[in-house]
Amino acid sequence: MPDSGRINAADYFLPKTKEIIYSAAQSSNTDKTDIGLEIIKRTAALRGIRKAITRLGISPNEFEQKVSDLVQKSPIGGRPDAILSEMAVQAMHSAVKSGEEGITNADVFFALHKTGSEAVKRLFSVFNIDPEDLGKALLFEKMSEGMKRIPKTTAGFAHRFFGDKKRSSLNRAWTSRPTPTLDMFSTDVSGAAVLGQAGFLVGHTEEYERMVDILSRPTKPNVILSGDPGVGKSTIVEHLAYRMAKDRVPGSLFDKRLVALDVGALSSGADQAELQSRINIIFSEIRAAGNIVLYIPEIHNLSRTSGEFFLSAANIMLPLISADDFPTIGTTYPQEFRRFIERDSAFMGAFEVIQVDELTESEAEEYLVYESIILEKSWRTTISFEAIKKAVYLAKKYFHQRPLPSSAEDILKEALTEMGRRGDKLLDAEDIITIAERKVNVPIHQAGAEEAKSLLNLEDKIHEKLIDQNEAVSAVSRSLREYRSGLSRQGGPIASFLFVGPTGVGKTELAKSLARLQFGSEEMMVRLDMSEYQEKDSISRLIGSADGRIYGNLSEAVLEKPYSLVLLDEFEKANADVLNLFLQVFDDGRLTDGLGRFVDFQNTIIISTSNAQSDFIKSSLEEGKKIDEISTEIKKRLTEQFRPELLNRFSEVIVFKTLSEEDILAITKLQMKGVAAILAENQGIDVEFDDATVALVAKEGYDPVFGARPLRAAISKLIKDPLSEKILSGEITRGSKAISSIENGKVQFTEAGE
Repeated sequence: MPDSGRINAADYFLPKTKEIIYSAAQSSNTDKTDIGLEIIKRTAALRGIRKAITRLGISPNEFEQKVSDLVQKSPIGGRPDAILSEMAVQAMHSAVKSGEEGITNADVFFALHKTGSEAVKRLFSVFNIDPEDLGKALLFEKMSEGMKRIPKTTAGFAHRFFGDKKRSSLNRAWTSRPTPTLDMFSTDVSGAAVLGQAGFLVGHTEEYERMVDILSRPTKPNVILSGDPGVGKSTIVEHLAYRMAKDRVPGSLFDKRLVALDVGALSSGADQAELQSRINIIFSEIRAAGNIVLYIPEIHNLSRTSGEFFLSAANIMLPLISADDFPTIGTTYPQEFRRFIERDSAFMGAFEVIQVDELTESEAEEYLVYESIILEKSWRTTISFEAIKKAVYLAKKYFHQRPLPSSAEDILKEALTEMGRRGDKLLDAEDIITIAERKVNVPIHQAGAEEAKSLLNLEDKIHEKLIDQNEAVSAVSRSLREYRSGLSRQGGPIASFLFVGPTGVGKTELAKSLARLQFGSEEMMVRLDMSEYQEKDSISRLIGSADGRIYGNLSEAVLEKPYSLVLLDEFEKANADVLNLFLQVFDDGRLTDGLGRFVDFQNTIIISTSNAQSDFIKSSLEEGKKIDEISTEIKKRLTEQFRPELLNRFSEVIVFKTLSEEDILAITKLQMKGVAAILAENQGIDVEFDDATVALVAKEGYDPVFGARPLRAAISKLIKDPLSEKILSGEITRGSKAISSIENGKVQFTEAGE
């Protein structure tokens, strides 16, 4: 008697797929060739699979030619019956996962990589085909060809899930007692799910199953989903509504309605008595109906509905929710959770809390496959899977303000818009890179000839704005070349430097130059004065407080600008516990802020500046020693200010030397050249500074203690003040040329030709 618990996968192959397998098996047996390659040879020629191969950035003609070559060269490998058996099992798994009614050619093609065919593995290796990517590329074709009507929204794909049972559009839940007051202040999520407007879910399987378990139990059947905006909390709830409509939930949730309460509408225009009356009536209706799962989006708003001397909606509702008469779902955000819920014992006592994180990159790719099926129809174009994969990768790396998949979807849609303007019909990875580069103003593409030349001459570029400090300039230039060549280490920031040396010698100026050259603008520099964080409790000012009342200056800035230069001035003045925060930042490139959010520093350059050991540097250089001769001693002495494990985590400790008179003169010329450029642009006036003027400004702008820092004030006093007076008095007019000279120790300006 056959085992009724076993399933014969062969019974589920579609007829055309069976024909391909029989034909391949016959050729393999006759010609003594590899059965896996014979199947691939036949399936790779099919239109849908050719298109899937194209989506992977592979020429289908080249792929088919390679298969034909390998069929001739590869003798029969392994046991054909074992390969076919394993292929059938894996193909059935693929079909069930994507909701097919039978095993298709695409399922077979995908399953072959999991068999024992060494020839198939070699083939996939030649084209660098990742099995997971192949599965998603094939999903495109399976869903596109298998649906008679492409849904207008992704939610419509919910009805393709394997095993949906046929049922009428009217659920038995609507035959119970009416809830008129509840209906006035709510939306029926179950109705949207039945109509195909909600219910599609990718990922979040663990969160969903845990939520269902909690809602199904007899006591405390209440759950709060906490997560950042856009991570998918409402999607999880809507998927429950869909599963309830299909009776694919535990028995305790059968024939129930999932209803979303509008807290804003509930409290709008209601005084204390009216609010309490509305809530009591609604909860009486829910208990009487006996078939309601109550959903309260942004449940923290219940605590915001009170006046100074009044009860909030939370005070009124929580005792009713805690009575265990019906299941309740709430959603909230991490900051609001900590501020309004976590510290409220009544809230925490009534609910179980589930943290909902953003989708993984793999899950986001799968979601965008479904979304792209709809987008392709709208844009009448083809979206390569490589474009999807690149959009997810770049969104995860550079666009932390929004979670996946929303951030990747934004890039994808913007690229489609750009492609539509050009009239292209294939969206590939390069299109995605172009859009991402434009949005973050950073180089993402592989360095071309022009950029490579610029990187090789980076020292010269930096020296256009920075005088001397050759050792420091060389060190940062090396790091940037390694980064753009893909040779920088994985994990950690792009580079982290400790700049040490006297004040006014160019530490901050070099940081500004790096911000301009690597990140496109000085606006992409996050600058913090670490002398403001000398107390232990100032940590919260850097990373935020757990209750959400204090925003972190560092964490918020990097979340907003994940690709930037972080400048930490006077690093040694920060509290020791504050400095300990940077151990993980320099090592792993990550930090958890006060709200428990992951802050990614892997796309930042971090520069810490310090005046520590400045006296030793100055005296050593005055003795004629060179920077490289004293660097080792300086690093030993720095342990007086910094823990060795912190120093060891910097990419490099760079020593800045004191400025010579020649350096000061060169800096003065550079800054006065900038003044001339501004005057020419704004007033159309050409100004010429003689050597005596430059020498006077250099002398006034240098201080042995503050280096070149007083130079800006000297230029303002000696150059800008007299120039502005001449311009305002009409002695120097637009379009003219002004010449400087020294008279009685002061700078004078005259219009050329006078």
